[in-house]
Amino acid sequence: MSLKRTGRPAWGAIKVLAICVLACTLLACSSAPAAEEDTTVNAVSDSNPVQPKPVSQKQFPPQDHLNKIVAAYNVANEYPALLTELPCYCPCELYGHGGVIDCHRSQHAAMCNICMDEAIEVGQIYQLQLASGEGDIESAQGQVKDRYRRALVAQTAEQFPMMNTQQGQAFLQACSDCHQPPVPALHLPGDWDASLARMEQYARGKGAMQSEQVWQAATEYIKMISAQVPASTVAQYRQSLETTVEHLKHAEGDAAYYPSVRDPVLDPSWAQRMAAAYNAARQLPAEVLASTPTNCRECLDAGNSTILACLNSMQAITCETAIEEVEKLVAEQGQDQ
Repeated sequence: MSLKRTGRPAWGAIKVLAICVLACTLLACSSAPAAEEDTTVNAVSDSNPVQPKPVSQKQFPPQDHLNKIVAAYNVANEYPALLTELPCYCPCELYGHGGVIDCHRSQHAAMCNICMDEAIEVGQIYQLQLASGEGDIESAQGQVKDRYRRALVAQTAEQFPMMNTQQGQAFLQACSDCHQPPVPALHLPGDWDASLARMEQYARGKGAMQSEQVWQAATEYIKMISAQVPASTVAQYRQSLETTVEHLKHAEGDAAYYPSVRDPVLDPSWAQRMAAAYNAARQLPAEVLASTPTNCRECLDAGNSTILACLNSMQAITCETAIEEVEKLVAEQGQDQ
């Protein structure tokens, strides 16, 4: 079976596609909602016009968003079987996650809206089933998977070339069952064999393998499109991808990556404590938070030297040191009053 080429290879489009997917890789796992702003602002000092004092302003994530983190980890702890076979449609398969359950073995899910939304939605569906007298895990998983998969397939069909061919449709069918469809620019044509073999082995192990005809057509599509990508673009994409993954590791911590199946789901008490700390910090004056240094290594590495900056950057969500500092500051302020 061969794929007919129509028109000239869209080098520019494919290169733009690779860059766009990289951006999505960074943004798809971002849980940054619109920040709540505190109207209490420090006056900027005129004593040093060259280096003015930074404005101290609370820009915390909404408390509803923090409560969402708690809800997601509650579902993972109460109904782990619901998430075990549920594919995660954020790009976390790039670093070893096999499903939504893996995202909750660490604090990764706390920084990813897709991970949390899938967990919460499947939990809500299952609880409604239980209320009606019958809990069907596969049915609940299927409904959530179906919704996210359809959305992902529609998005991919708009971004990838030649989706209207038989091979393009096979690619969508075969490569969206377990995770996001792979970007053809990830490898040169001859380098795809090893990755495709791993994908096939994984799909067979999950019982998600398509027919041999569909799989063959899907692999033909990947190799055909990758053959249109200049080697320099593939190299650039690979380098950018490695940089992206390293960035996410740095931002979220190595513990979020390559989780062992033996690792338990995180106890939601850490999320409850974090949400409570943020809520307490809302009651403190912005100038107090802005004048208190932080020892949170993640925050300092990112250039955020105060508790306020750490809370605003959302790095405090996954930094126990920052949460401890907020709790200590709240206690001290209470004693002063």
